Amino acid sequence: MEYLIVSCPRCGKYSAMKSGSKSHSCPYCGYVVRIEEVSIFKKVRSGREAREIIKKLNTPKRVMKGIEERMRET
Repeated sequence: MEYLIVSCPRCGKYSAMKSGSKSHSCPYCGYVVRIEEVSIFKKVRSGREAREIIKKLNTPKRVMKGIEERMRET
């Protein structure tokens, strides 16, 4: 099954919706949008792949920067 990684127009967070769905409820703010209203970031082939990408996209940049710095120190 294919999934679309989309950005919520209200809160800006990324989430996944099944390809072919007509609407989607944001799991973060609850906003219900039609497919025509969302920005599609990427189409992926599995839920697992979608989760990995979404986790990275929704991680604040300052947190990612700190993780990268700690990795360089070790």
